[in-house]
Order: sequence, then structure tokens, then C-alpha cells
Amino acid sequence: MPKFTMRCFCCVCGKKQEYEFNVPPAPSMIQEEIVCDNCGDRTHVLLTSCPNCGKTFKFFLSDLDFMGEIKQLSGVYVRLIDGIRDSLSDYIEEFNVSVPKKWSVKLSCTCGHDYFAEIPLRQLRTS
Repeated sequence: MPKFTMRCFCCVCGKKQEYEFNVPPAPSMIQEEIVCDNCGDRTHVLLTSCPNCGKTFKFFLSDLDFMGEIKQLSGVYVRLIDGIRDSLSDYIEEFNVSVPKKWSVKLSCTCGHDYFAEIPLRQLRTS
């Protein structure tokens, strides 16, 4: 996994920060939490690197635990659909609902390669 240095400024106090991350190639993503050593502000960062050249990385900053929120929302949806299917099992033989397997975002690298980064989502129970 390539190691990258990220330099940024705290969005609360403005202090320059520097972080090092081991960043997986897409489609994998990791989420890290960066903490300002001056004011203690916490920010989540999603990271992935170009699978073609491995020399650049993309990051997404958020105050939300984005990966956790996506997985939690998909989990709630899947539990809801599983519950509906279970409650209808005496009345219907087959109940099919398509559920996305992943959340993805299309990215472009300076090397010219287009690629997708993904977060796997929870799936329905098999009957």
C-alpha cells in the first residue's frame, strides 16, 4: 500500500497540519480521523489511490463518519426489506428486491486513468 503525505489547514483554527497515510488502491477506500493538535477539531477523511499509477491519491473530508453513515443506512434499509419479506412469507412465494452491492464514486487521475472507489454495502439475508 503506498504511503502518502497530506498537508492541510484546520478548518477551525487554521493551523497547518501534516499527516501520513497508507492508502489502498481503488476500488478500496479507507477512512481515517484527523485531529488538530492545536484545537482538537476532528475531521474524517476517506482516502483511495490510483490503481493505475499508484502515485496520486484522492481524499474526501467530512465532519460526518461518512463510511459509517453509508453502512448504517444500508443496514437499516436491508433490515426493513428483510422484515417485510419475512412478514409476507405466508402470503407470497417469492419476494425479490434489488439492493445495491456498493456505494461508488468515479474518479480521474492526473495520469489519465478513470476509476471507481467503492464502499461495500450490506446485503439481504438469503432465504
